[in-house]
Amino acid sequence: MTSLSLFLLGQAITIVIGLVSIYVKVSLKLKELEIRVQVVEKKDDQISEKLDKITSQLNSLCIQINNKQDRE
Repeated sequence: MTSLSLFLLGQAITIVIGLVSIYVKVSLKLKELEIRVQVVEKKDDQISEKLDKITSQLNSLCIQINNKQDRE
């Protein structure tokens, strides 16, 4: 009886340790993914800003060209 209870106790401890280690691994992976997403979002924001600047410059060039054509 004692050996059975010790066996079950050992199995319970093993299961709890396994669950804790899985939880820790999953938490670390989630944190890594969050950091990666933040980095990608920052890069996307920078690219969007650059594209906005290019678009505004192109629009101003188009307006200038139209103005020059209207003068002629």
